[in-house]
Amino acid sequence: MSSSVPPPLLTAAGAAPPARSASAVVAKAARGFHVFRVDGYSVTTTLPAGERVTSEPFYVGGRSWLVDYYPNGTDASTDSDAGAIAVYLRLQGTHKKERVRAEFKFGLLDPAGTAAYELPARTDIFSSPGDGGGYGVRLDCDAAGDPGCGYAAFITKEDLGRRREILLKEDSLAIRCDVAVAQVEALPVAPKQRHDVRMRRRNDFDSGGGSDSPDEFDGSHEGGGRRGQQPPDDREFIRRCLTAQRRKY
Repeated sequence: MSSSVPPPLLTAAGAAPPARSASAVVAKAARGFHVFRVDGYSVTTTLPAGERVTSEPFYVGGRSWLVDYYPNGTDASTDSDAGAIAVYLRLQGTHKKERVRAEFKFGLLDPAGTAAYELPARTDIFSSPGDGGGYGVRLDCDAAGDPGCGYAAFITKEDLGRRREILLKEDSLAIRCDVAVAQVEALPVAPKQRHDVRMRRRNDFDSGGGSDSPDEFDGSHEGGGRRGQQPPDDREFIRRCLTAQRRKY
């Protein structure tokens, strides 16, 4: 038996008009900062080693973050107080498991809000466990063994004591955390399809929501125009997709 070669579908004669679509994304740098004020600093130093005080969530780059302050260091295996405080940035968990590269910087503020002590910015990978929570549900990243990224010895308590009038005015510690991360968002670029407009009008017509003929459309599709205007050809469709809402970051 001889095998027949099927005809090429892309160039087949008499085929229906091609379905056309397009999509785009825009990547941008998202930046933000959070100020975490700890009143009663001297009392927090009585907490056991490894215990942390956590900020409220804040949002940068479409993600939720937390600042963790450890008044006696992160090592819970010791009974002795650490000689330095620790600060960490943590990606708050949601239902989605992901890894995020972020640049961050920690500093301590004076009473006027000026950075009086800070370390250079650094870049690390943060992980979200994605263990079943929904949006808005606060999950503990430590459940996945990931305390975040930061400094186990951010500043010594001796140094804090020497600079008490600047960094611990009225026994209050003000921590600033700056975060920068890449954010990718969807960008609509394709002209609206005539079929979509017709179907919307057909649904309105069938439900008694409109008096127009179900086959009429008003030019709100494919770039807009007069009633009954024909959709653009393929070349014009592509041109509109490539130039629509072009953004630079």
